[in-house]
Amino acid sequence: MQVENADYGAPYIHRRTVRFGETDAAAIVYTVRFFDYALDAIDAWYADVLTLSLYSLNVEHGISCPFVHAGIDFQSALRPGDELAVTVLVQALGRSSLTFRILGARADGTPSFSGTFTVVFVDGAAMRSIPIPEPIAERIREYRQRCPAEGDEGGGLPAKAGAVAP
Repeated sequence: MQVENADYGAPYIHRRTVRFGETDAAAIVYTVRFFDYALDAIDAWYADVLTLSLYSLNVEHGISCPFVHAGIDFQSALRPGDELAVTVLVQALGRSSLTFRILGARADGTPSFSGTFTVVFVDGAAMRSIPIPEPIAERIREYRQRCPAEGDEGGGLPAKAGAVAP
Protein backbone atom coordinates (compact mmCIF):
# COMPACT_ATOMS: atom_id res chain seq x y z
CA MET A 1 0.00 0.00 0.00
CA GLN A 2 1.35 3.37 -1.03
CA VAL A 3 0.49 6.77 0.42
CA GLU A 4 1.40 9.32 -2.24
CA ASN A 5 2.95 12.73 -1.67
CA ALA A 6 0.25 15.30 -1.15
CA ASP A 7 0.06 19.05 -0.77
CA TYR A 8 -2.73 19.61 1.73
CA GLY A 9 -3.71 22.31 4.16
CA ALA A 10 -3.46 21.55 7.85
CA PRO A 11 -5.89 21.56 9.36
CA TYR A 12 -7.90 20.25 6.45
CA ILE A 13 -11.04 22.24 5.67
CA HIS A 14 -13.83 20.94 3.43
CA ARG A 15 -16.07 23.70 2.08
CA ARG A 16 -19.58 23.56 0.68
CA THR A 17 -22.74 25.61 0.28
CA VAL A 18 -25.91 24.66 2.14
CA ARG A 19 -28.70 23.86 -0.35
CA PHE A 20 -32.44 24.40 0.03
CA GLY A 21 -33.13 20.65 -0.23
CA GLU A 22 -31.06 20.05 2.93
CA THR A 23 -33.48 22.03 5.10
CA ASP A 24 -36.66 21.18 6.97
CA ALA A 25 -40.00 22.98 7.40
CA ALA A 26 -38.32 25.55 9.68
CA ALA A 27 -36.00 26.49 6.79
CA ILE A 28 -32.90 25.38 8.70
CA VAL A 29 -30.67 22.41 7.99
CA TYR A 30 -32.33 19.12 8.91
CA THR A 31 -30.55 17.53 11.87
CA VAL A 32 -29.29 14.37 10.14
CA ARG A 33 -27.66 16.43 7.37
CA PHE A 34 -24.98 17.56 9.86
CA PHE A 35 -23.79 13.95 9.94
CA ASP A 36 -23.63 14.01 6.13
CA TYR A 37 -21.52 17.18 6.27
CA ALA A 38 -19.11 15.61 8.74
CA LEU A 39 -18.86 12.30 6.85
CA ASP A 40 -18.36 14.10 3.52
CA ALA A 41 -15.48 16.05 5.07
CA ILE A 42 -13.90 12.90 6.51
CA ASP A 43 -14.25 11.11 3.16
CA ALA A 44 -12.56 14.06 1.40
CA TRP A 45 -9.81 14.07 4.08
CA TYR A 46 -8.98 10.42 3.32
CA ALA A 47 -8.69 11.17 -0.40
CA ASP A 48 -6.78 14.46 -0.13
CA VAL A 49 -4.59 13.92 2.94
CA LEU A 50 -4.05 10.14 2.96
CA THR A 51 -4.32 9.95 -0.87
CA LEU A 52 -6.42 6.80 -0.37
CA SER A 53 -10.17 7.10 -0.61
CA LEU A 54 -12.39 5.04 1.65
CA TYR A 55 -13.64 3.35 -1.50
CA SER A 56 -10.14 2.40 -2.73
CA LEU A 57 -9.15 1.15 0.72
CA ASN A 58 -12.16 -1.15 0.64
CA VAL A 59 -12.12 -2.30 -2.98
CA GLU A 60 -8.39 -2.31 -3.79
CA HIS A 61 -6.88 -3.14 -0.39
CA GLY A 62 -9.62 -5.10 1.39
CA ILE A 63 -9.66 -2.67 4.31
CA SER A 64 -12.91 -1.25 5.63
CA CYS A 65 -13.16 1.68 8.02
CA PRO A 66 -16.59 1.41 9.64
CA PHE A 67 -17.71 4.08 12.07
CA VAL A 68 -18.05 2.83 15.62
CA HIS A 69 -18.93 6.20 17.14
CA ALA A 70 -20.58 9.36 15.81
CA GLY A 71 -21.66 12.31 17.90
CA ILE A 72 -22.50 15.94 17.19
CA ASP A 73 -23.13 18.99 19.36
CA PHE A 74 -24.98 21.92 17.81
CA GLN A 75 -24.07 25.59 18.30
CA SER A 76 -26.07 27.47 15.65
CA ALA A 77 -28.44 26.76 12.78
CA LEU A 78 -27.53 26.77 9.12
CA ARG A 79 -29.77 28.08 6.35
CA PRO A 80 -29.82 27.71 2.56
CA GLY A 81 -27.00 29.68 0.96
CA ASP A 82 -24.75 29.56 4.03
CA GLU A 83 -21.16 28.80 3.17
CA LEU A 84 -19.99 25.98 5.44
CA ALA A 85 -16.42 25.09 6.32
CA VAL A 86 -15.90 21.72 8.01
CA THR A 87 -12.51 21.32 9.69
CA VAL A 88 -11.15 17.79 10.14
CA LEU A 89 -8.76 17.21 13.04
CA VAL A 90 -7.36 13.94 14.34
CA GLN A 91 -8.20 13.69 18.01
CA ALA A 92 -6.75 10.23 18.68
CA LEU A 93 -4.77 7.59 16.84
CA GLY A 94 -4.93 4.09 18.26
CA ARG A 95 -3.64 0.70 17.11
CA SER A 96 -6.65 0.13 14.86
CA SER A 97 -8.87 3.13 15.60
CA LEU A 98 -8.87 6.72 14.45
CA THR A 99 -10.94 9.44 16.12
CA PHE A 100 -11.72 12.65 14.30
CA ARG A 101 -12.71 15.98 15.83
CA ILE A 102 -14.99 17.80 13.40
CA LEU A 103 -15.72 21.54 13.57
CA GLY A 104 -18.36 23.11 11.33
CA ALA A 105 -18.59 26.89 10.97
CA ARG A 106 -20.19 29.46 8.71
CA ALA A 107 -17.95 31.59 6.49
CA ASP A 108 -17.98 34.40 9.06
CA GLY A 109 -16.44 32.02 11.61
CA THR A 110 -19.63 31.43 13.63
CA PRO A 111 -19.47 27.87 14.99
CA SER A 112 -22.39 25.71 13.86
CA PHE A 113 -21.55 22.21 15.08
CA SER A 114 -18.76 20.06 16.46
CA GLY A 115 -18.43 16.36 16.86
CA THR A 116 -16.32 13.29 17.30
CA PHE A 117 -16.31 10.35 14.92
CA THR A 118 -14.33 7.14 15.37
CA VAL A 119 -13.50 4.56 12.73
CA VAL A 120 -11.82 1.19 13.13
CA PHE A 121 -9.61 -0.30 10.45
CA VAL A 122 -10.99 -3.74 9.63
CA ASP A 123 -9.97 -6.64 7.42
CA GLY A 124 -12.93 -6.57 5.04
CA ALA A 125 -13.05 -10.33 4.51
CA ALA A 126 -12.63 -11.40 8.14
CA MET A 127 -14.46 -8.38 9.62
CA ARG A 128 -11.85 -8.15 12.38
CA SER A 129 -9.89 -5.10 13.44
CA ILE A 130 -6.36 -4.77 12.12
CA PRO A 131 -3.52 -2.40 12.94
CA ILE A 132 -3.62 0.76 10.87
CA PRO A 133 -1.17 0.13 8.01
CA GLU A 134 2.10 1.91 8.80
CA PRO A 135 2.15 4.19 5.71
CA ILE A 136 -1.29 5.46 6.72
CA ALA A 137 -0.41 5.77 10.41
CA GLU A 138 2.74 7.71 9.49
CA ARG A 139 0.75 10.19 7.36
CA ILE A 140 -1.80 10.60 10.17
CA ARG A 141 0.99 11.36 12.68
CA GLU A 142 2.47 13.90 10.23
CA TYR A 143 -0.95 15.50 9.80
CA ARG A 144 -1.48 15.75 13.57
CA GLN A 145 1.88 17.48 13.98
CA ARG A 146 0.91 20.07 11.38
CA CYS A 147 -2.43 20.85 13.07
CA PRO A 148 -3.11 22.98 16.14
CA ALA A 149 -3.21 21.23 19.50
CA GLU A 150 -6.66 20.20 20.75
CA GLY A 151 -8.37 23.31 22.06
CA ASP A 152 -6.32 25.71 19.90
CA GLU A 153 -9.03 25.96 17.24
CA GLY A 154 -10.52 29.03 18.94
CA GLY A 155 -14.04 28.08 17.88
CA GLY A 156 -13.62 29.78 14.50
CA LEU A 157 -11.94 28.73 11.32
CA PRO A 158 -8.24 27.89 11.22
CA ALA A 159 -6.13 30.08 8.96
CA LYS A 160 -5.19 27.44 6.39
CA ALA A 161 -7.66 25.83 4.01
CA GLY A 162 -7.73 22.38 2.45
CA ALA A 163 -9.73 21.27 -0.56
CA VAL A 164 -12.73 23.22 -1.70
CA ALA A 165 -15.85 21.29 -2.69
CA PRO A 166 -17.97 22.63 -5.56
